[in-house]
Amino acid sequence: MFIFNQYRMKALSEASRLYYKKHALVMAVLLLICGACCLIYPFMSGLYLSYIIGMMFMICGFYTLYCLVVFRQQHWKSKFVSAIFALAWLLLGYSFVANPMVGMNSLSIVFCCLFIIGGVSRIVSGFTMRGRSGAIWNIFIGIFDLLIAAIWLGMNPEQSYLFTTVFIGLEMIFSAGSFISLRKKLALAQPKRLASKDSK
Repeated sequence: MFIFNQYRMKALSEASRLYYKKHALVMAVLLLICGACCLIYPFMSGLYLSYIIGMMFMICGFYTLYCLVVFRQQHWKSKFVSAIFALAWLLLGYSFVANPMVGMNSLSIVFCCLFIIGGVSRIVSGFTMRGRSGAIWNIFIGIFDLLIAAIWLGMNPEQSYLFTTVFIGLEMIFSAGSFISLRKKLALAQPKRLASKDSK
């Protein structure tokens, strides 16, 4: 993730600026390709996404078990909690790999919960910011988030599976747009030293 403002961009050296420009271009192209695949082939993309997420969960579980073996001097309470988390990661990852549709439907429930939490928090913040700029937009976006969560929860498993894949694809495309915007801003942010040398 890139977190840049105007001052940080101007403070970058020429080598760093070129590095981040190339990195942003590569990320934008990859996200555009993956997002387009999710929109064009939602069913197959959902399968691959479920496999990737499941393998990532299993890697986290195995790494937690590895840490239990390596760091043996931990307190028994921390070992117990780590073992529980390791088993949870492994079981969750196995469920995603063994049954991709169930895994993607579980992921859609997580997204629905996030939309509900985000919608409620936006509405509450909008009412607490009454009279300030952006308060009405907060309330509107919060209501929109709750509507998306309600539609999502009302779908059957097949529809929820496809909707989740399409949602991830759209999020990838929007993220690719942000990387392209970042690359343009990096191209405009010329280092001060080079600008002064060119003026001479």
